Amino acid sequence: MNQTLSERTAPSALVGVWALFLGFAFLQVGNGLQRILLPLRAESEGFSAGSMGAVMAFHFAGYLVGAKGIPRALSSVGHIRVYAALASLASTAVLVNAVLVQPLTWGLVYFVGGACNAGVYVVLESWLNDRATNETRGRILGLYMMISMAGTAGGQLLVNVGPPDGFQLFVLSSVLISFAVLPVTLSAATTAPAPSTETMPVRELYKTIPLAVVGIVLCSFVQSASTSMAAVFGTTAGLSTQRVALFTSAAVIGAVLLQMPLGNLSDRYPRRAVILSVASIALGLAIVGAMTPVNSLLLVPLNLAFGAFVFPMYGQFVALANDWIPPEKRVAAASALVLVSSAGAVAAPIVLGIAIEQFGPIGYFISLAVVLAVLVSYLGYRSQVREAVPLDKQSTFQPVLARSGEIAHSVGRWVRHPLAEWNRSVPDGENDS
Repeated sequence: MNQTLSERTAPSALVGVWALFLGFAFLQVGNGLQRILLPLRAESEGFSAGSMGAVMAFHFAGYLVGAKGIPRALSSVGHIRVYAALASLASTAVLVNAVLVQPLTWGLVYFVGGACNAGVYVVLESWLNDRATNETRGRILGLYMMISMAGTAGGQLLVNVGPPDGFQLFVLSSVLISFAVLPVTLSAATTAPAPSTETMPVRELYKTIPLAVVGIVLCSFVQSASTSMAAVFGTTAGLSTQRVALFTSAAVIGAVLLQMPLGNLSDRYPRRAVILSVASIALGLAIVGAMTPVNSLLLVPLNLAFGAFVFPMYGQFVALANDWIPPEKRVAAASALVLVSSAGAVAAPIVLGIAIEQFGPIGYFISLAVVLAVLVSYLGYRSQVREAVPLDKQSTFQPVLARSGEIAHSVGRWVRHPLAEWNRSVPDGENDS
């Protein structure tokens, strides 16, 4: 018998996914610690910035492979078994990195870890999406985002509890990721259906809205650089472990601050103009960062402000894409957006690693400024050659993360008006743009 709406009210639905959120929190803390730990250990081992850029690129390449391949396993094996296997393998990969301290082995193992983490995200997001209702979907997405950001920042700050040149922090990261298995495997929650296999070719998406495709590639490049190479910048600049942790976590904390305020602006005013303003401010911050001494404490609040303006752009470009994509194709378009986002994420560590090797730590902010300058220029160009969607036809902004999966891209208009959308969909399931 199907559950009624009263049986799946907001409080009960949130209680029903507590195990998923708890497991996700452990996973993000463990991953956040690992992401800052590897560059710090690499610095003590004498690895070059270019080699660490390659290691980080392997991670994002693994993410892309996992996101594409894991959904096929869900229908045959089941969500709980796939989740447990992938989280266990990711936990093991952390320990292998502690034993085999070489750029090549780190790259290969981090590739496996990236594929496992992507698979875990697919399982969690499809599961959460199945448990959500029209009333609870926006709240669940908000909690999902907050746990993701807070867990990552908290994991990065944990690097201060032990020396990066020993085994302790690797073991701690592995234990945290292993803990992610317990609440999910012991939960009584039902399994979700396999994710949709519907897709949209990137070529078709580009023909429909080229600005969204190019914009997501470039903003994902900048976001990936901020999360994967910020620690490399800090170690190359000779900062202490504590300063590196503060610098890297500042951008993640900043990512939460302006998500909804900037999203509100992009819904109330022409979206391209808002994105252009946000990208221009981020460009200005990157230029200031390039001009600021690498040992200055001002870089911490500057990086917080940089994250606050850079990270909301992904959700704004997703909303821009949905302004032009027919409602019946938005789920398929989400897969294409994840693909182009991953392309930008893979390229970023390689480019920044080379730039830091050639120009020193300043190459970090110079690279970000160049990419953001290209983005601002392209935004200005597209604004001249194509009319904007009228304000009353714009879709609703969603505070989604780069390379987010099913739950983030299925939220749509429910984020803002869940009850109104529920009432509208009951009679005839009508969609609007």
